[in-house]
Amino acid sequence: MSVDKGNTVEKGRLVEFKYQGASRLAVVDRPDGKKNWVVIDEQGQSYSLHPRQVTFESHQAGYLPEDLGQLRTEAETYIDPSSLEIAWELLVETGEAADPDSLAQILFSNQELPLRYAAHRLLSEDKIYFKQKGDRYEPRPASQVEEIQHQLHREAERLHEWEGFLGRVQQVLSGEPLEWQKSDRPRLEALERLALFGDEASQRTAAETMAALERATTPETAFQLLVDLGLWSVHENLALRRSQIPTQFPEKVLAMVEQRLSNLPADLDVARLDLTHLKVYTIDDESTREIDDGLSLEVLANGQHKIWVHIADPTRWLTPGDELELEARRRCTTVYLPTGMVSMFPSELATGPMSLVQGQTCCALSFGICLSAEGEVESYEIRASLIKPTYRLTYEDVDEILDLGVEAEPEITAIAHWSKVRQAWRDRKAQLTSTCQSRW
Repeated sequence: MSVDKGNTVEKGRLVEFKYQGASRLAVVDRPDGKKNWVVIDEQGQSYSLHPRQVTFESHQAGYLPEDLGQLRTEAETYIDPSSLEIAWELLVETGEAADPDSLAQILFSNQELPLRYAAHRLLSEDKIYFKQKGDRYEPRPASQVEEIQHQLHREAERLHEWEGFLGRVQQVLSGEPLEWQKSDRPRLEALERLALFGDEASQRTAAETMAALERATTPETAFQLLVDLGLWSVHENLALRRSQIPTQFPEKVLAMVEQRLSNLPADLDVARLDLTHLKVYTIDDESTREIDDGLSLEVLANGQHKIWVHIADPTRWLTPGDELELEARRRCTTVYLPTGMVSMFPSELATGPMSLVQGQTCCALSFGICLSAEGEVESYEIRASLIKPTYRLTYEDVDEILDLGVEAEPEITAIAHWSKVRQAWRDRKAQLTSTCQSRW
């Protein structure tokens, strides 16, 4: 309490006190019992105060309630929190404490009442530089001031992000397009957890959002909000969501995709076999976007057929240990579902340079196999290669080529022939194994 203990409360003194958490100015009017005094504020409202409730008082008496407005207005012009740092820098070196009188002298070289009151307000409202002890304020250590400033900065950033997030939510709900910010992701994920797991989820962040939007904190309302925001569909696959199979890629992975697309890393396979002269057939459903395998037929100098199986080589776009590779390891594989797929790599790569795209030179891992007339593997090789897919075919396309016996594509007919030969060899092996097992 910043009260001059050398003086006693008397009629006509100006005082400050707290009422319902707010500071008020008043003028002392008359005693009230043995210890209390009645004070009157500038609106004429009276209060009964004990001297311990007084937080500031004038040195002299003679003030009237109508003087309070002018005093407050005068003092306000001097209340600049940034000036408090100057006083703190001076006092922290000497370790001296401050009170309104000494601070007014340091900052304003004057101790008139408006300046004393401005100094009192600066000290009493400060949360950074000074700590109150009794009637005086001690300067905090520099390390403590730095930590408080850091915490206040973080809180200001959090508030700014929170207000920005709510603004973007309202923008989407009103039908306006926008791009979500990176800082929005944790709050949106909290809503997703509430919609998926209900009471099992940590609801504090989600509840804050739902309360701000005046919606109940339930899984059903969280689901509807995500639909309203365009993040989920009304038929969202909640079973897939609950499986926690990652359906989105981290920002750092997407950033690396952009880097890879503009700056291809050095090829670790410096001696790729050039097979771009061969016809390459990719065969998939029409809806398939990730084309990861293809077939070729090579006729050797001795007339023997070599079948090539090409597998797309995504490692050409990776550097061991980078974010793309680590994310792929975490995912292990592309997950295929009736409602779609969850890719091992971001689609910008998976359906583009990592796929065997028709007409483009692609990196692959190629398996070359020569079969005997009975279907046994006579020789094989595995090479990092370069290929150029010639045709993208569907299963129906291949069936039609084989049924019609299209002469322009003899490679398809030959590959189909060797496929049947190899299948017959495997069937014989399986039958022989079954026979041996039954005898044992």
